[in-house]
Amino acid sequence: MAEPCFDPGGFYEFDLAAGAVRTRHGGRVLVLSDNVVGPLVSAAVHHGDLTAVRQMGKEIGADVQKSMSGEVADHAPADVIQCAADLISVFGWGRLSTERWGDALAIVMREGPKLDEGRLGVAALLGGVFSILGGAEVACVPIDSLRFLVVSPSIAEQVWMWSREGTDVSSIVGRLEAGEK
Repeated sequence: MAEPCFDPGGFYEFDLAAGAVRTRHGGRVLVLSDNVVGPLVSAAVHHGDLTAVRQMGKEIGADVQKSMSGEVADHAPADVIQCAADLISVFGWGRLSTERWGDALAIVMREGPKLDEGRLGVAALLGGVFSILGGAEVACVPIDSLRFLVVSPSIAEQVWMWSREGTDVSSIVGRLEAGEK
């Protein structure tokens, strides 16, 4: 296992006199329970606008960039993923790991908060993180109770429909490799 890209013990700075919590990079954060965030994310899913959750993911992705020396592209993918996993964990979103399915990348999330039934909130967050880290917009589509498939936004809806039909990750990757739409 790679070493953390930062000291999690020193990640947050609590300024009780000012009533503020900041990350080590100076960004102000709010400490909220999943009982508060869950209804907000569910409402965003219901209204079809997860922009704020995706933006939160982009901010985490930017924090990953700041935490790594040099450019993200100069690091081994495993080190970038580990740094992202560390930061996602520090923000309380769960334990991230990855799986390769041929040319496809699946993000595996364990121990995450239950925010909405379809896990679209976590998908939006991950899409934001990996869009920043990859330098191009991507979508992370929930496939099963743990996995999110990283895909182009142009095919995300089709992948989502396949997953809702009960198609497993292996079959979805096979369909994508065959050029099915």
